[in-house]
Amino acid sequence: METTKQATRLIAIMLLALLMILGARARAAGLLKPTNGDASDVFIKSHRVNVVINNGFAKTEVDQVFGNNSDIDLEAIYTFPIPKQASLSEVSLWIDDQEVVGEVLEKKKAREVYEDQVSKGNDTAIAEKNDYMTFDVAVYPVRAGGETRIRLVYYQPLEIDSNVGRYLYPLAEGGVDDERIAFWSVDDVVHETFSFDLTLKSAFPVKDVRLPGYMDKALIEQTQQAAEEQTGQSDEYHVRLESAEGDALTRDIVVYYRLADDVPARVEVVPYRADKNTDGTFMVVVTPAADLQRITEGVDWVFVLDKSGSMSGGKIATLADGVSRAIGKMSPEDRFRIITFNNGAQDFSGGYQNATPANVQSILGKLSKLKADGGTNLFAGVSKAYNGLDDDRTTNILLVTDGVANVGPTQHSDFLKLLRQYDIRLFTFVIGNSANQPLMERLAKDSNGFAMNISDSDDIVGRILQIKNKVLYESLHDVELKFHGERVKQLTPANPGSLYQGQQLVMFGRYAGSGPVKVELKAKISGQQHSWDCQVDFPEVDTDNPEIERLWALSMIEEAMQEIREYGEKTSLQKTIMDLGTEYSLVTDYTSMVVLSEEQMEEAGIQRRNANRVNRERKAQQARQHQPAKNYRVDQNKQNPSGNKGAFDGRRSPGFGTGPVGPLFVGLAVWLNRRKRKQ
Repeated sequence: METTKQATRLIAIMLLALLMILGARARAAGLLKPTNGDASDVFIKSHRVNVVINNGFAKTEVDQVFGNNSDIDLEAIYTFPIPKQASLSEVSLWIDDQEVVGEVLEKKKAREVYEDQVSKGNDTAIAEKNDYMTFDVAVYPVRAGGETRIRLVYYQPLEIDSNVGRYLYPLAEGGVDDERIAFWSVDDVVHETFSFDLTLKSAFPVKDVRLPGYMDKALIEQTQQAAEEQTGQSDEYHVRLESAEGDALTRDIVVYYRLADDVPARVEVVPYRADKNTDGTFMVVVTPAADLQRITEGVDWVFVLDKSGSMSGGKIATLADGVSRAIGKMSPEDRFRIITFNNGAQDFSGGYQNATPANVQSILGKLSKLKADGGTNLFAGVSKAYNGLDDDRTTNILLVTDGVANVGPTQHSDFLKLLRQYDIRLFTFVIGNSANQPLMERLAKDSNGFAMNISDSDDIVGRILQIKNKVLYESLHDVELKFHGERVKQLTPANPGSLYQGQQLVMFGRYAGSGPVKVELKAKISGQQHSWDCQVDFPEVDTDNPEIERLWALSMIEEAMQEIREYGEKTSLQKTIMDLGTEYSLVTDYTSMVVLSEEQMEEAGIQRRNANRVNRERKAQQARQHQPAKNYRVDQNKQNPSGNKGAFDGRRSPGFGTGPVGPLFVGLAVWLNRRKRKQ
């Protein structure tokens, strides 16, 4: 037991030190301007953000006004980091004081249309995706001495982890695109109004809401608490940040909300079906509770650390200090190994070391001389970590990076081929925005580990507690979710991977017909097969959540992109992405969204597919606005085998309220509550 406690302390200290180092590299979202000194006079006049979290997904609306101080018309290019699993679904431009919603075209065609409109001096805008790093939105013209209003909307599913939900509004750029940084500077200043409004609706009781770093500025109030038949209450909270004097878009905004300790493990299904003559779409969220035993034997920890040139200066000194403190907290029965990498990889610790006082003192001297230089050969670092493993010891590998692979093998297939030779869990910790998240998540998933994003605005203590609640317990591996019968199709993602203590499974699918279908969760625990099942009734018509269609399409697109990154571009995969992007109006690597006047839309023969979809979504959102959160739990009814106990026999959802981490979180919650501003 003491061994595992020491291992947990090691993880906590290591992540805290690395967060301090790597968070300092962040640049900001904002207007792109050339770095040659020829900066334009376009500026951000106002930046208003409205977020609604309801039914397991979030809608984020960014409404901006750009101004122009010069005497000529200018173009504005706004860039922001790509949020995780975000479907950029609306780009609206105000033309002649009327809102015009953009339409999605094949990427090259959209760019041609935009440039043609610019050449004619017409009002126009385009949104493009820069691989996994940023969304870029160009607007023309911002009139001389005038202003232009534009609005962006994206949707994303949100997961509850150990009964804690987390929403991230990304603003800090990771600084990982060297060519881009060399050409552009970023004007991140909002000159007048900056506001952030978030409405949280939950079908389950919420105990606490907080914004790390903003608790002294944020207004957090509970606006509704209604009785619900099954859950006991439906909660609604409102969060607001506002500055009338402007602000800088340099720091992420992270919102945490903690559910009550007695919230049950459950199966939830959110459907959408426009009419009985079309296929339906659904989002399924499984929050399991299983007998996952605590791991008590000694563990080998291999830390793979980025020491490329961007880590020079004070950051590398902080890194050395953080590693030194971590090693000093280990138990002598545990072993550590440190791999560093830049252009190549080095076995910094000289193999595995027991954390004896003598070994600790020896490594302290070496760490104090650590220098940063060179590129980022991620493959060399990961490869060296897998060399020299001890088959008689349990080993975990922790990869921490804020960048991308730019030296040595860089393809997904290179990394996956390496990992498939071993049965060792790899945990990837991605610091900041715009990193190669697709690769990090794939590596973790294929090794039965998990990937975790860490923002410099995160509640790092809470993130560490979430990590602790996972790595010290068994996991559900070889997870499958099955819908028995022929009604369900195109379930995505196709391979869920492993689930750790407190994690949810979020998937999307399509269905035909209506009526009852058996849903079964299957997984192995320490090699033994387990299953849980219940019944879901798919409706003939349900128009409450049309946004589910876009989220399903985005998940299908991400799976196709995963194949492209691993095996290379194929015409069939490109066509799949373009078809889904245009049908469901999503900005992808192969599609962009362009805005032009209604007259020009008609003249160009552009179908108003997205405008019609946006109208449906806005009507549904208006209807939900004045209603409490709906409970979509499906595993608690008389038709299910477990009856009112649900699929998981009435167990609580694994969280922080009980068990070994409960007292720690309670202390943190009390500390935060003393600083909360309520009205």
